Amino acid sequence: MTALSSSIVRRVSAAASGDPSRQAFTCVAAAAQVLLPTFYGPRFRGEDAPPNVIQPAPYAFAVWFPIFASSITYAVHQARGPARTRDVWRAAGWPLAGAFAAAGLWAPLARSRRVWGAQAALVALAVLAETGRRRIARAEVEDGLSGAEVAAAAPAAGMLAAWGQAACGVNLASLLVAEEIVPAGPKAATLGVALLAALGALGARVVTGPERSTVSSRSYTGTLLWAFAGVMAGQRRRSRSAAAAAVGAAVVLLVAWSRER
Repeated sequence: MTALSSSIVRRVSAAASGDPSRQAFTCVAAAAQVLLPTFYGPRFRGEDAPPNVIQPAPYAFAVWFPIFASSITYAVHQARGPARTRDVWRAAGWPLAGAFAAAGLWAPLARSRRVWGAQAALVALAVLAETGRRRIARAEVEDGLSGAEVAAAAPAAGMLAAWGQAACGVNLASLLVAEEIVPAGPKAATLGVALLAALGALGARVVTGPERSTVSSRSYTGTLLWAFAGVMAGQRRRSRSAAAAAVGAAVVLLVAWSRER
């Protein structure tokens, strides 16, 4: 009976973690990433709004439109029969699907004011998307992906990884001030500067890696620069230190990128 039970567990586990399950979960998660934030995202008004420490200008959030479009494109591509057994999708597929799911889960958590749960979702989004991005970038270099495969997966992975990391920093700054872990004022400004510097250093590390010339890495770089530009615009009249830090982080990223070209 024990041997039979173990065999059943192995078969169920194999089926749950196999290609069809991954493909189905990716499609569901990509849809959730679009639908939940759109129709059940947080609605902040007046005093309910989180503290503005390094918040980007509102226009910066338009980046979600290409992220949504590229994520759906990838989900459709990997669901097609010929893509099922591709090693790159087996390696990068689960992390990307998890990133999509985390982005969708963030919306109801933020809406219900479960602030630490929402922050955890953003951390999961950033880590999983970056894991998927690195695996796709490696495949771009080593496995000779076709143009269609690169176009289907690289932009989604690169944009989501970069914006996820930026969202982690922006949300963490607001959360620490809102929870009075860091007091508002000069200490909050210092926190914002430190987080922006960390994002710039992280971005510079990514763009100086061996896969720096890939589409996924370039998508990452462009999206992170967009985030810094959004912070500059959003903070230029409110917090000169945060705006200056965003400029500095962008310069670090650009210099690192240009040196490795």
